[in-house]
Amino acid sequence: MSRRIDVVTCGEAPACARCGAESLLWARVPHAWDNAAGERVEGYSGVVLCPECDARTPHAAALITWFHVNGAADDEDPEFVRLLVAWTAGVCIPALDERALRDEIEQWRRGER
Repeated sequence: MSRRIDVVTCGEAPACARCGAESLLWARVPHAWDNAAGERVEGYSGVVLCPECDARTPHAAALITWFHVNGAADDEDPEFVRLLVAWTAGVCIPALDERALRDEIEQWRRGER
């Protein structure tokens, strides 16, 4: 299955949601699931490349090293493009935790968030 991952190059990448560290880049990844009615829901999820959280992830480590050596992204650099493609191939979105989603919605409704 082929999927198009959009790497966002304008503006600053958001902080890592896992640890709060500054991320190196971010991308929009197609994501879909079947809702409770059995209907397909499609959209995008944002993912970041975090030098802290992703350092030990094989498909991310080399790209993180590239950033440490070269600084900013350079889509003209064939090595950067190769590493970026490898990173995007390894990006996965965890399955939606519907119970956690329902709990969070209830917390918002009660004004706890």
